[in-house]
Amino acid sequence: MKVTTEPRDNRQIALTIEVEPERVEAALAKAAKSIAQKAHIPGFRKGKAPRHIIEQMFGKGALLEEALDDLGQQVYREALEQENIEPYGPGQMEDFQAEPNLVLKMIVSLAPTVDVGDYRSLRVPFEEPPVEDHEIDHQLAHLRERHAIIEPAAEGTALDWGYVATIDLHSTVEGKPFFNREDASIVMEKERLDDTVQVLPGFEEQLIGLKAGDEKSFSLGVPNEQDEYGEFAGKTAEFEVTVKEVRLRTLPELDDALAQTVGDFETIDALRDAIRKDIADAKKREAESAYIDKVIERLLNTAQIEFPPLIVEEELDAMLERTDKRLRDQKLTLDEYLKVLGKTRDEYRAEMRPTAEARIRHSLLLTRIVELENLRVDASEVDRRIEATGAAYGQRAQDVIRTLSTKDGKRRLEIELLTQKALHRLAAIARGEAPEPIQPEIQSE
Repeated sequence: MKVTTEPRDNRQIALTIEVEPERVEAALAKAAKSIAQKAHIPGFRKGKAPRHIIEQMFGKGALLEEALDDLGQQVYREALEQENIEPYGPGQMEDFQAEPNLVLKMIVSLAPTVDVGDYRSLRVPFEEPPVEDHEIDHQLAHLRERHAIIEPAAEGTALDWGYVATIDLHSTVEGKPFFNREDASIVMEKERLDDTVQVLPGFEEQLIGLKAGDEKSFSLGVPNEQDEYGEFAGKTAEFEVTVKEVRLRTLPELDDALAQTVGDFETIDALRDAIRKDIADAKKREAESAYIDKVIERLLNTAQIEFPPLIVEEELDAMLERTDKRLRDQKLTLDEYLKVLGKTRDEYRAEMRPTAEARIRHSLLLTRIVELENLRVDASEVDRRIEATGAAYGQRAQDVIRTLSTKDGKRRLEIELLTQKALHRLAAIARGEAPEPIQPEIQSE
């Protein structure tokens, strides 16, 4: 058997295999017998029709197709062994010729390669974000709002800033219902702590001066924000409002009493310190996550990563399967979802391909770091993660623990823990704080 190889891009090799004529003849004879056993041939008992009759009835192409089922796999395995090639996945037939000799051209996918170069020299500066006083003040203002005292106002009190109005609200835009509520509670705040709008910008101003029992009609422009207001964006809304109750809203003083009310704090300064620490921890977590992303991006830009298209197709299959499962949980099929989007499966796969390729590069990079740094996860770490995860589910804890304790469940957690270790190690390397990798023989001991 004559075999030639041709390197291809993206970790692939083309194998051209020329099969000996006598071997092909033996395979065709065997294929003829197989077809004779399965087909009804007039004038012959099953399995007794001679080869030339089979060829007349089904054609030589049918015999060759039958023969290639076994012969193709046999010669492919022999060619791999002969050329000392370790395939990553199943081979793919690219082409074949039957005459004058049988020649098969197979595409072999090879394992990915990842060259991260001198990754231990990578340095990325990290600055822990500071906590500004106004951020603490903002949190304290929210605490004051949550502990505000709301009580009925004196009869005849007119609405103003700092009050709470209970209203019936009806509105239309070009005759269509727009915003309608019964017993809606409107907090009259001139300056809000966030950017939320209770109804429309300028709505509260229209209520100032109204008393319980008053009615008012007015118009307001709807902001031209399509995502927020849809078909009503940029149009005019007509409102009819009835004030049902006016209540006084009193914010607590920013003092030690407030600190003692909201938690185990003796003084307002202790509360401020706790808020500062919470904000610092949250900002640090966010900054570290962004920092790791930046380190990975820097490393991906310099690393040489190659992988066969087969891996991309497998990842796309997995992504489609996960999407289909999520949709079925919502009583929708993938085909129905694609119909709504107006896309075919092929178009959807093409859209997802860049994401699939990015995920593969990310995964291969981290896998290589795990290997180079000799990172490991032992059984006790997995067990602790199982217990911690289960504990978060309360009454369902035992069901979750049983699921995670399966072979597949433990393997998923092991991969998750290894990924976290790889990310933390890369962050430490980029800061110049990483220990030297543990040598395999030392770790084994």
